[in-house]
Amino acid sequence: MSTKSFGQLLRELRIRNKEYGSLREFARRVGLSPAYLSRIENGKEPPPSEAIIERLAEVLGANRYELFGYAGKVPSEFFETFRKNPKGMASFMRRAKEMGLETDGEWKELEGSLGQMGRKHKQ
Repeated sequence: MSTKSFGQLLRELRIRNKEYGSLREFARRVGLSPAYLSRIENGKEPPPSEAIIERLAEVLGANRYELFGYAGKVPSEFFETFRKNPKGMASFMRRAKEMGLETDGEWKELEGSLGQMGRKHKQ
């Protein structure tokens, strides 16, 4: 992942989206004040809540997981899995980190292996 901040990514995505080049129009569309969004984009506010990140991603047509990653947050949908098996999840994530998985392709390969394992498990 790049060293850019959440605010920098948000600004890039907004400007790239021709429909929302204007901060004021984008703020209206997501239901937030232009001043608040400006402070986020300029790093004067921390990344917003999960619900706001979800709205930003939806309006921008962006990958919400990318936004969560730049925000340094984990979507709540993953906490249930972690809660059910914290040791297993920690072990899995530690192993993935040790393997040095970085690219989308590497993670897709792992995802494919998990899919095959899941099919075998159901048989």
